[in-house]
Amino acid sequence: MIGIIAGTGNLPIEACVSLLQQKKQFFIIPLFPEDNLQQLESVTKKQIPIFPKTIAKASDIIKTLQSQKTTQVLLIGKVDKRNLLKKIKFDWFGIKFFARITCQSDKTIMEAILAEFKKLGISILSQKDVLGNLTVPPGILTGKINEQLKENIEFGIKAAENISHYDIGQTVVVKDKMILAVEAIEGTDNCIKRGIEIGKEDVVICKGATHTQSKKYDLPTLGPQSLENLRQGQVKAIAWQSSQTFVIQKEEFVARAKKLKITLVSM
Repeated sequence: MIGIIAGTGNLPIEACVSLLQQKKQFFIIPLFPEDNLQQLESVTKKQIPIFPKTIAKASDIIKTLQSQKTTQVLLIGKVDKRNLLKKIKFDWFGIKFFARITCQSDKTIMEAILAEFKKLGISILSQKDVLGNLTVPPGILTGKINEQLKENIEFGIKAAENISHYDIGQTVVVKDKMILAVEAIEGTDNCIKRGIEIGKEDVVICKGATHTQSKKYDLPTLGPQSLENLRQGQVKAIAWQSSQTFVIQKEEFVARAKKLKITLVSM
């Protein structure tokens, strides 16, 4: 039995669609049901068991996994790490868990979670095994590239790879081969907003990951929602690594980019 532990966003929805198509047996634990519970119920037609849980009650999540005889877990969707800065009342299991880890970087936390699942005899299902169809082959999806834009994209992708290596974030905003903003705990949207505030227009957004990036839980994602708050002229191009990035709702993503005159490049 596969257990989906679902964060926010559309990736958990896409994962359910994929597993349904594969006729896999699974259930869902939404950590933030206020974000996507209705969508999850809709896409599964209420035929798949759903057990909403709070991130603060780790022991409840484990009990659910055990009661459902879980053999594999898929960790999918965003969990905003800024929650750790709030006064969340974790249960005793959560308190002990965070007391044991040496630092609260994404990788450290996730690897510790994987170790806990291993103790329970539960393996981690790779995101790429479920959603490999969401990667886009190298090429230009819309728009065009001149030499200056090519140089900025190459510069930005390399910078994004480097920050990913240090577990900082996965997105950088560049212009004229200058780094305007680097994603950290604030998330991609706020990183882009900050880059546009500084660069004003024609900035380039790059998403990257190291070659050692875990395919199990942490691949970058793009989609129509990435363009929601953008106006024409603010962004010249968005570029990403073809084999390391998920693109959801690709047709809508490309259509919106065309309207905004944004070049999309899968590297």
